[in-house]
Amino acid sequence: MGLLSKLLTFPVSGPVAGIKWSLEMVERTARDELTDDTPIKQDMMELQLALESGEIDDAMYLEREKELMQRLRDVRYWREQFGMGVSGGPVRVQRDEDER
Repeated sequence: MGLLSKLLTFPVSGPVAGIKWSLEMVERTARDELTDDTPIKQDMMELQLALESGEIDDAMYLEREKELMQRLRDVRYWREQFGMGVSGGPVRVQRDEDER
C-alpha cells in the first residue's frame, strides 16, 4: 500500500487499529490475571503462617486451603486452555468415598 492510500484511508484505518490494539491489551491483561498463581501462593504462605502462629485453627485452615487449591486448579485449567506450559502433567483429584 502506498503512502497516498495510507493517508487517504487513515480516518478509517487509524481508529480501527486503535480499537484492535486496545482489545489486544484487554485480552492480554485478562489472560495474565487468569494464569497468574503468584497471589494464590502468597495467600497459601500467609495461611500457613496464620496456622503456625495460632491465629486460626485446623478446621479453618482446611476450609481455606480447599478454596485456595480450587483456585490453583482453575489457574492450571486456564493455562492449559491458553496453551501455556504446565508442569507436572494432568492433575487428578481424588474424590471422597461418599461422592461415588
